[in-house]
Amino acid sequence: MINANEAWNKLQIFSTPHKYISFLQNTIIIGKQSSGLGAIRRVFTKYNYLDETVIKWEEGSCLTVKLHRNKQAPSPFTSATFTYLIKSIDEYSCELTGIFNYNIGFGIIGRIINQLFLGTIIRFNIRRVIMGMKAYLS
Repeated sequence: MINANEAWNKLQIFSTPHKYISFLQNTIIIGKQSSGLGAIRRVFTKYNYLDETVIKWEEGSCLTVKLHRNKQAPSPFTSATFTYLIKSIDEYSCELTGIFNYNIGFGIIGRIINQLFLGTIIRFNIRRVIMGMKAYLS
């Protein structure tokens, strides 16, 4: 178990997601700012990369990143963000929540694809991220 302060101290190190997200190979910081509002990191998978810019930073409890490549959301999304929330349970433990908010283009076809296929994959990957973070933070 880990308390909320210890969890935040690890989470706020913005260059480490490849240590808890199994499908990431590496992470680099883009620019001089390495944490806080406006910080940008590039995360690499085996075949591609994605940039994440901090758009919300609540010290000790919340971090939201906007996912993008060349200032556009990765396909098939028209927008995508991921929020990490840390909530203290007691002095020894905390609750970690991951929230992926996204919009898909392509109108009704996009909604059908999301309902039948994409939503399941997204939920699976969010679970992988959170389980990896649990192992990393413990």
